[in-house]
Amino acid sequence: MKWGLVFGAVLAFSGAAHADSIPRYDPPSYCSKVSEVSGGSRTIYNGCLSMEQEAYDTLKSSWSQIAESAKRYCDEVARSSDSSYSILKGCIDMEAKASSSEPEFRY
Repeated sequence: MKWGLVFGAVLAFSGAAHADSIPRYDPPSYCSKVSEVSGGSRTIYNGCLSMEQEAYDTLKSSWSQIAESAKRYCDEVARSSDSSYSILKGCIDMEAKASSSEPEFRY
């Protein structure tokens, strides 16, 4: 019985810690797919990898301040687009902007 409680507590805490971790994508694989569209260009691949690194670094430093709902939604969006940190960051930026201002409908 005690082991079951301990195991359950460990699972609960590991899930909570994992939920606040930035998602783990595969930028080299993503950038290979992007560069293949242009015939396997190394320039495109290198630029893509640089963009992915920049987006990851920015997200990593601010991840704990991002709303959980935006994290979940934008992770789904990014994963549906072959798992890109640039897409994840763009989505989170748009969600933050949308939540800070509500448009007014005018007749």
